Amino acid sequence: MRKLICCLILFCSCGKYTNMNRHNIDIDKIFKDWNVATSNSILFGITSTNNEQQKALFENRLKALKSYLEINDYEMLNTNSIRYEFLKESMKDWKDKFYIIEANKSGEQVSIVSYILLPNENSTSKILKYENKKGAWTKIEEYTANFSFEFEKKKYSTAFGKGENHNDVIVTFIENGHIISSDYFLFSTMKSLELQ
Repeated sequence: MRKLICCLILFCSCGKYTNMNRHNIDIDKIFKDWNVATSNSILFGITSTNNEQQKALFENRLKALKSYLEINDYEMLNTNSIRYEFLKESMKDWKDKFYIIEANKSGEQVSIVSYILLPNENSTSKILKYENKKGAWTKIEEYTANFSFEFEKKKYSTAFGKGENHNDVIVTFIENGHIISSDYFLFSTMKSLELQ
């Protein structure tokens, strides 16, 4: 009987630790690491191109990123930042491995949109679309696509002016609560990325 009780206590505590790990993900660290990774991707874009127009655009994006995140330093924490708020709002939908795609639209009407792509084991992906309106994130769409999404930067990169993205796109890969990569694509430098 004593062994049975010990087994039950151990079994129940394992469940608690699993849930605690899910809820104790360090969003502050993810936020800072995400910003550093994105800025590093932009810096790589600056140093890896000979196209002066493209270089100037990357330099502009590097300055604009701090303004967008409302920070002075990429390792600074701002819990009121639009990215931080997105992490808080979307956390309930996370899995161990997923992608965040930021595909904001600028111009006369600015649209702040982010997608979470959750690859499934059955060759499908769950896609969640979030939109920021009046300073608050709302999940506006959720659907399953008939492909298992896996991102490779080289596969989607193309020469400046040859791509199909009309706005800048950032693709971030997160695994087990850690930023693995955050790839910045200037407008017209990314091959078609189907999310349907």
